[in-house]
Amino acid sequence: MERDPGLRDHVIGRIREEGALGSRDFEGEGSGGGMWANLKPAKRMLEALWSAGELVIAGRQGFQRLYDLPDRVLPDAILGAAVPSEDDVLRTLVVQAVRARGGLTEAGVVEHWRLRGGTARIRPYVDAAVAAGDVRRADVADGAAPVLLAADADLDSAAPAGAVLLSPFDNLLWDRPFAERVLGFAHLIEVYKPEPERRYGYYVLPLLAGDRIVGRADLRANRKAGTLVLKAWHPEGRFRSTEPLERALARLAGQLGLEAVRH
Repeated sequence: MERDPGLRDHVIGRIREEGALGSRDFEGEGSGGGMWANLKPAKRMLEALWSAGELVIAGRQGFQRLYDLPDRVLPDAILGAAVPSEDDVLRTLVVQAVRARGGLTEAGVVEHWRLRGGTARIRPYVDAAVAAGDVRRADVADGAAPVLLAADADLDSAAPAGAVLLSPFDNLLWDRPFAERVLGFAHLIEVYKPEPERRYGYYVLPLLAGDRIVGRADLRANRKAGTLVLKAWHPEGRFRSTEPLERALARLAGQLGLEAVRH
């Protein structure tokens, strides 16, 4: 915004006159050299104005965000509310991350919000949330870092889920070291790798059965043919049953309106 105040005024002015707009409504191209650098200048400005609170997200068209002025989207009660202190924000972020993800280490909270300062910055706020009864620490048998849980989490009575294929971007697997520690599962996302470098496949979905990840399914949805194709199945360890896979495939195919088939 400081480097290009003219573009800032242009973007704000158009939105003020025309209403909510997306990046496609502005001209320009990216400069190449990486995902962020490849965004066109107007898109970078829209994101900067959003981060600064001068614009808010009013909705979406497909995958594209629509940006608008805050007073046209947010209720007066929110616009007129006092800005919370950093202490209040960080303590709230700790509680929200734990409730959103189920169980997290302090390092996982930092990773969840991409916070600067590492665990040393948030530990006082974790301590405060524990003292207030919002979250609790649970020791783990491996002796490594304790896990933060919601204060009302009942681990003893929680019934394991059925069989479900997870998105490779599911938040259960965001903290890969934690997933490997707790689930014994070394998660890989290979959609960005050249084909010869892939170990399991292009778009691989981990299969969660009960409280274990028991394998990886490389899938392709052929919507023209009306099929969900299982290209490859990679069981974890000594797990050999295909019954959870069949149930999860049928469930996913039904959600997509496709017929599950094997390659």
